[in-house]
Amino acid sequence: MLKESYISHWKNLPADAIKIRVARPSILSASKDLLTAYKSGRISWEVFETRFRKEIQSNPKAIAELYRLKDLSKTNDVYLICYEKTSPCHRFILLDMIQNLPEKNQKEK
Repeated sequence: MLKESYISHWKNLPADAIKIRVARPSILSASKDLLTAYKSGRISWEVFETRFRKEIQSNPKAIAELYRLKDLSKTNDVYLICYEKTSPCHRFILLDMIQNLPEKNQKEK
């Protein structure tokens, strides 16, 4: 099952869970420019989310990683872990993106 958590809870997560750190410099993190624009208040969360989704969707390695995590989550607990305690955090966007990925055979059509 696909789940999320906060970095300080890492040690409290089940030992057999797959823990994926999605904070920078992960392939599943926002670019430095995008993150800085949001953290400095130059863009809203809504703009951040739109741009972040585009960054991920335009990166074949990131898409491959999303599919890998989706497959792993079918038989394991997979936690996406970041530094933000609660939403808004890009890990929630990633959860949504993974959950809404088409099945591989649909993607190839």
